[in-house]
Amino acid sequence: MNPLFDMQDVSVDVPLAGDLWSALMPGDGRRLNILDGITLAIGRGETLGIVGESGSGKTTLARAMLGLVPLSAGTMRFEGRTLDTAAAFVGLRRSTALMFQNPVASLSPRMKIGTLLAEPFTIHRIPLPDRRAKVRELLDLLGLPGGIADRYPHELSGGQARRVCLARALALDPKLVVADEPTAGLDVSVQGEVLNLMAGFRERLGLSFLVISHNLAMVRHVTDRMAIMYLGRIVETGPTQAIFDAPRHPYTASLILSEPQPDPRKRRDDLAFTGDIPSLLRRPEGCEFHTRCLRAAPRCRTVLPTFENANANWRFRCHYPLDPTPKTQIANKEMTT
Repeated sequence: MNPLFDMQDVSVDVPLAGDLWSALMPGDGRRLNILDGITLAIGRGETLGIVGESGSGKTTLARAMLGLVPLSAGTMRFEGRTLDTAAAFVGLRRSTALMFQNPVASLSPRMKIGTLLAEPFTIHRIPLPDRRAKVRELLDLLGLPGGIADRYPHELSGGQARRVCLARALALDPKLVVADEPTAGLDVSVQGEVLNLMAGFRERLGLSFLVISHNLAMVRHVTDRMAIMYLGRIVETGPTQAIFDAPRHPYTASLILSEPQPDPRKRRDDLAFTGDIPSLLRRPEGCEFHTRCLRAAPRCRTVLPTFENANANWRFRCHYPLDPTPKTQIANKEMTT
């Protein structure tokens, strides 16, 4: 079956601006590689999670998908159509919606909620015979009282603001919703409500979701597949539950093991990496993770690993992958060369 959206070998480079070298040599054309060789697909009615530390390229990936940053290499397709013209991206944006990380900041403070919910129709020049009826329909869809239409964003609670953003995202009946940290800043009970709403709309409307998050527990709960990013590259991708049960890449394993524990006395001595994520200005040679990986060998420092297949739907890039054992045993496994 053809995916709803797919990208092949996508890279994004941006010019270095404001540094001393650019000032002295304006024609040098130095560029920073943000995304490198990304291949990814989202199926119809599927929820795909993108995880990784800050600076791994998750948000840039979402922006590239929507044509908000130009590609340096690679191709993207939506419903089988190549996204290579401005007109093609217009069609994509009509069928795609965004849920921003900060819902209140993403809503104009000068506009009432009713106007904000109707705004997508104005932007895309879609006739709306009865604006108030459509606003009521969207509010009802998210279980919000009709009186909210006359409020301003700052008058909403965090949960209400998140529901309004979801209602606005669903206004044009999209096929793909990109959700950036959809539960950030919410109480646990409200997080559950938002996630249940997303799951319900996926089932009822056949929506596809791309979920970007640091919250691994949430990703495990709502996604079918996940892709783990590190320094602008995907290091592992596959079925969510299978990866959580037995991750193959050491970085994936360490992210899973670093999940907060309910017992504050439980120390995390079993992590498989150390230090901070390097700067993209000084991307390491070879495997980009070798500067932090406790399993790194000389080969890792010079040779970039290629993808290997755990099965047809599960891929990882590592010279010395972890054995498919429960994650509690990951840190104690000896590396074999």
